[in-house]
Amino acid sequence: MWKWETVSEAKGVVVIVHNMLEHTGRYAFVITHLRRNGYHVIMGDLPGQGQTSRMNKGQVESFDQYHESVLEWLKIAEGYHLPIFMIGVGLGGLIAVNLLEKVDLGIEGLVLISPLLAFQNNAHTRKNILTSNVGDVSKSAKFDLGFDVTDLTSNEEVQEETVSDALMLKKVSYHWYQEVVKNMKETSTHLQNMKAVPLCLMYGTEDRITDVSVTRQLATVCDYEELYVKAWQGFAHEVHNESQREAVMRYILSFLNNRVHSAGFLVEDENTLT
Repeated sequence: MWKWETVSEAKGVVVIVHNMLEHTGRYAFVITHLRRNGYHVIMGDLPGQGQTSRMNKGQVESFDQYHESVLEWLKIAEGYHLPIFMIGVGLGGLIAVNLLEKVDLGIEGLVLISPLLAFQNNAHTRKNILTSNVGDVSKSAKFDLGFDVTDLTSNEEVQEETVSDALMLKKVSYHWYQEVVKNMKETSTHLQNMKAVPLCLMYGTEDRITDVSVTRQLATVCDYEELYVKAWQGFAHEVHNESQREAVMRYILSFLNNRVHSAGFLVEDENTLT
């Protein structure tokens, strides 16, 4: 886990929970813009990803391991005595929603970017489900999810960085896939139990990984105090990594700043991006 503190007067703390297959290092752009605009950032690699383990890459014993990591990061964020926000991306979004169906996280707002509530129902997904069900019973046995870098983003600069990134996972265990799919189903079935925290929901209309029809349900299941919904036209799964990602950050900062203002903190540079 790492902490990045803002160089200006702090408005809040943002806990970022990243996507499957990736790691904290891919969020330099997001972290930099949050810090420049008055937000401390707390983030770590999820279990089985990034720098957390060399032996158990692409593997978790239980989905609860994700819960434990996120709750630990939120506990650290409380030490700042500032409004706390979460940004959940893909798998990180699934983890956040799943937690909010079970406990009150005490956060001022939640930003969900392409939350992985369901994979797209296509031949590729059906093949992965079949593979995970008939695969080697060993928890350590792995297979390739089959996602291409172009499924993540159309930004060629980010594509090149991702292809050469040694910390990106290419394979996951059969057990990991079964755990994630099981929790997708449980979470999407109980969306009405989610605590109605202020929500900023974003997804790309050209997402080839997430079933956005399930994503859109999040906008209707709760009586939110504040709700932002943005469908980024022509964007792929990682909307925060597309070529227009500065516009994405402006949208996120608008939501964060409005929530900080509602919490009674003075915001002098609302909706700015530097």
